[in-house]
Amino acid sequence: MMPSGRLRVDGSPGGVVHLRNGLVIAATTPASPGPESLLIRSGRVSESAWNAAFTAGAPAGRVGPELIARDSVGIAGLEAVCLSATFDALFAMALFGAGPGAMEPLGPDDLLPQLLVLPGIPVERLDRETARRLEIASSWEDAGVTPQCRPLAVRPAAAPAIQAAALRHSVLAKATGRRTPRDIAFSLGQGLFVVMQEIAHMVQEGLLDPSPTAADADDHPTDTSLRLPLLPRRSAAAGTIAGALNTDDHSN
Repeated sequence: MMPSGRLRVDGSPGGVVHLRNGLVIAATTPASPGPESLLIRSGRVSESAWNAAFTAGAPAGRVGPELIARDSVGIAGLEAVCLSATFDALFAMALFGAGPGAMEPLGPDDLLPQLLVLPGIPVERLDRETARRLEIASSWEDAGVTPQCRPLAVRPAAAPAIQAAALRHSVLAKATGRRTPRDIAFSLGQGLFVVMQEIAHMVQEGLLDPSPTAADADDHPTDTSLRLPLLPRRSAAAGTIAGALNTDDHSN
């Protein structure tokens, strides 16, 4: 029987994966921004537009359709954001050291996340993509780019000449020596993987110092809502999640 319900993934911080008929429809973790953060913090959707859609649609679990109906975001754009957030959440959980998970059936009063990937993502696809991202992330470690690094811009960020350089400029502006990649990702409304990849590129180019001393870091405020201990990461973490998702003896 194909599992439906939610998988609570152990770890620091761990997370929750929602399944319907064996397909992943959402994944959330404090280690990476969810769809709401990706939409609002990035400027794709204004806070006022989100609040209006949430007020109208949340009771029935229809925030996504409300956003689309109000022309706050397109169908394809919303699908892309939800898909990106789900892939990023699985990567983040694995990166920080995912442990065994426990599958729970959903009760009649249990609510799903407001923004879902429908009809869902096959577990095998998530497993392959998570493993690919972990392999790439392992190559950043030699340059000092880890989830706990606090990169510092070597020189002030110049205004981007083209739109494609906007993310680089934004990351440089947030690289004060006090923010982790997770802090920067949440601040910008960008995925953790994308932000860490950009940091790694700029470290290699000499634009960022991944391990500044305390004296080098400036006094800008930092996000203290989460401090994640550095855990040994192995590519098997992706398999841990996939193994739990693939277990076929869960009841609906």
